[in-house]
Amino acid sequence: EEAIEETVPIDETEEEPVVEETITEPEEPKKDYPLPEYHFQITEENTVIVEIPGMKEEYTYAWVSDIHLITDIEEGDVDAEYLPTIQQRYETLSITDDGVHGKELWPEIVKYLNYQYGEGMLDAVIFGGDLLDYYSPKNMDYFKTYYEQLDIPTLYIRADHDYGAFYGASESEAYQVHAELDGDKWEEKYIEEEDFIILGINGSTKDIPEERLPYLEGMFAKNKPIIIVTHVPYEAEVDTPGIPESLEELSMRVRNKIYYRGGGNYKPNDKTKKYFDMVYAEDTPVVQVLGGHMHEAWDGMITEQVPQHIFTPAFKGSIG
Repeated sequence: EEAIEETVPIDETEEEPVVEETITEPEEPKKDYPLPEYHFQITEENTVIVEIPGMKEEYTYAWVSDIHLITDIEEGDVDAEYLPTIQQRYETLSITDDGVHGKELWPEIVKYLNYQYGEGMLDAVIFGGDLLDYYSPKNMDYFKTYYEQLDIPTLYIRADHDYGAFYGASESEAYQVHAELDGDKWEEKYIEEEDFIILGINGSTKDIPEERLPYLEGMFAKNKPIIIVTHVPYEAEVDTPGIPESLEELSMRVRNKIYYRGGGNYKPNDKTKKYFDMVYAEDTPVVQVLGGHMHEAWDGMITEQVPQHIFTPAFKGSIG
């Protein structure tokens, strides 16, 4: 028998399958950040480890506060009558132990932060206040020149010296220029990661404005562990066994007065106390308080649940 070959009709309308080509975008070349020339102190005393149960990743943040930058050491933006005072602060406060003034230190801090971030060693930097010793157009212009060179994510909480127009400048202008720099909005002063929140408290030398309380209450209601970052540290309501001196003893030795929130000139008003009630509560979500302002390091407990670390000031050549 003859084989019968069956012919299958071809559908002329059927399109041939299209093979999609995956185009890989070229990676941006790694930015080559210069190393700082200044050798910063990164010490165990100025390092704090916060352990949060269940965290999925580790994070590393730098802390920089209390540079007390001064550039007005000749006639210019400030009233001439204040120049002797400014010169004295320039020579005795805004200077490292090895003789580097804040004016020279600030560009080196920016180099350090960018380099560490570029190498994958840092996730962000927290500026803890008093980066300026006072507001003046000259001080701010110099600060801004290097601040705008930062590539690392930044959380900058201001304090009285950042805004303070102590020597003849305009305080309203100070607030305006800070707002132009990075927005400087209360409601944007936080870092929220998957497992925790770093909550910045701005202007901590003053009481918390009543209109900010709902924002803070909302942060506490997120049901995440909170790390508080503040310029002025908080009163210790408990003793910490094994430390050389209490926070009160340190404060009296270094500043000759109570220099933390809760006593002296820093007693909270009724509105601010509502915020502190959340911090000091037994069921608080706060797992750590970080501060500056004291001009010397301290590490201890402020309640049975909450530790506090006060960082060494940057004007001592130290980064936390």
